Amino acid sequence: MKNLLTLNLLIFVFHFSFAQINTELIKKSVTDNPQEYFYFPLEIFKTNPTELTQQQLNQLYYGSKFLKTGYSIGDYNSDVQFWKVAKKNLSRIKAEKIINEAESKYLKNPLNKSLLEDMINIYAALNLQEKINICNIQKKLITKTVENSGDGKTEETEICVIAPNEVLHYLEKLTQSGPKAQFSQKIIKLSDGSFLTIYNIGERQINVKLVGGYFY
Repeated sequence: MKNLLTLNLLIFVFHFSFAQINTELIKKSVTDNPQEYFYFPLEIFKTNPTELTQQQLNQLYYGSKFLKTGYSIGDYNSDVQFWKVAKKNLSRIKAEKIINEAESKYLKNPLNKSLLEDMINIYAALNLQEKINICNIQKKLITKTVENSGDGKTEETEICVIAPNEVLHYLEKLTQSGPKAQFSQKIIKLSDGSFLTIYNIGERQINVKLVGGYFY
């Protein structure tokens, strides 16, 4: 009996720990009071990201889908010609030419992991170790926030992301061990505008929620 109660408690804690991303509440908070629930933690994230709690990180990361940050992931994707320079072996001279514009975009929205990777490359070319460290911390905290959102095994414990390429990232992880011939997927539009994608390969399943939908 004692063992059964312990098991039930662990199950409850497990489900509770993966039920913290209430996107409707986050949307209401950031739109009703953006200064407190978004811009204030954003400034901390830029300089001292480890000072933020996981709840604040959830609010900041997922809340970015419901506000105009000044440089959205959609803007980043449209700037492919600008950022492609930072994705290759970057010389100091090239880094110096783009650093001011790159930092301007980065500081408007440092919640994009792809952009953070580009900034790390730029800072590395300029040997700016302190700024590299901050970008690495920011990237790790974003990764942790996504991982803490759910395990993806059920629709109730879906993994929550804000960018379509992150949805595909989890599909790639699932398909690595095959058999790909048994692959299927289903996309469900949720009442809050988000999309839940359910991937199946044989008996394995992963559920990924694109918070706020495809538009930025």
